[in-house]
Amino acid sequence: MKQAMPLAKARYGRAARRVALVLAALLALAAPAAAERFADSDEAKEAQYKTGCVITDYADMTTGDGVNWVWIAPGSKLGGPGKVEIATVKNISDVTDAALAGTVESDFKQAFARVGKTVAPGGVKITSCIYWVERANTAKMFIPFAGGHLAQAGIGIELIVVDPSGKTIAKIRHDGRSGTAPSDAAGAVVDDIANFSRDH
Repeated sequence: MKQAMPLAKARYGRAARRVALVLAALLALAAPAAAERFADSDEAKEAQYKTGCVITDYADMTTGDGVNWVWIAPGSKLGGPGKVEIATVKNISDVTDAALAGTVESDFKQAFARVGKTVAPGGVKITSCIYWVERANTAKMFIPFAGGHLAQAGIGIELIVVDPSGKTIAKIRHDGRSGTAPSDAAGAVVDDIANFSRDH
């Protein structure tokens, strides 16, 4: 009986350690992962994805839910009714498309009106820029597993949102692929940005 007690204690100790390890693993899985920072991403290192389009500081931008990269000033809200002014869009990508910037500007006006904003001066101002464009390329259809997606046209847009006092309250950078023309991709990317803004 005297020998059984140490054995029981040892078994209890091992079982307690196992339970503690399982609980620690479950807590680690349940804990939200830290958002990736743009500055640490592969995109920040790739020359084709230009930076400095309208955003001058990417240090505080992290992955967003619905957009690739985002920063919103603490206490600021993008969604809800109010006025929004859409500034003239510029294109610094390596693709010449005389109509594309105007298409993006028009898309932004329609998209923000759709999510409840009044497109007019006097509220927040959105200044945006096209930093990457890729025309559709059917040759990419044959890339295993991803060809159908990569063959589509693509566009990358970044923007800043400035309040009436001139303070930047948000920065968003997002890209996507859709359809056969960059304008198709632009519509999808602008919708993602407008929907994200509505929900935040």
